[in-house]
Amino acid sequence: MMNKSNYIDNMQKIIILLVSVVFTLACNRDTIERETYDGGQVKQEKTYKSVNGEKELLKEVHYHKNGQKYIEGNYKDNKRDGYWVSWYDNGQLWSEGEFKDGLSNGKRTVFHKNGTLYYEGYFTMGERTGTWKFYNEAGELTSETNYDEQ
Repeated sequence: MMNKSNYIDNMQKIIILLVSVVFTLACNRDTIERETYDGGQVKQEKTYKSVNGEKELLKEVHYHKNGQKYIEGNYKDNKRDGYWVSWYDNGQLWSEGEFKDGLSNGKRTVFHKNGTLYYEGYFTMGERTGTWKFYNEAGELTSETNYDEQ
């Protein structure tokens, strides 16, 4: 059977633990900062987390004036990282690609405003590599450039 003194000690430990958890969660939660156009529409949103009292950028989303998304992507260590995508103001996909440590890295695909492929190729840590293909608005291949041979 637990005596009153042990009960109080246990309750104090539980309260201290709960306060610590709540404080930790409150200090480490993500915050979103918004910038707006003159008309009040959202221009950009940046998501941050607090790490040891410093703001670390996690995600960025920009919008066209008409409210359509313009560009969206994530950050790691305050550098672009992972999949990034952008759109024309009509909502049509414009480009998509990967980043690592703030540099383009991986496949990059870009489209004409009518939705047809404009060009595609690969980056290796910010440098164009391999054969890149370029197309006209009708979707016809117009040229190829091998960046490994330059």
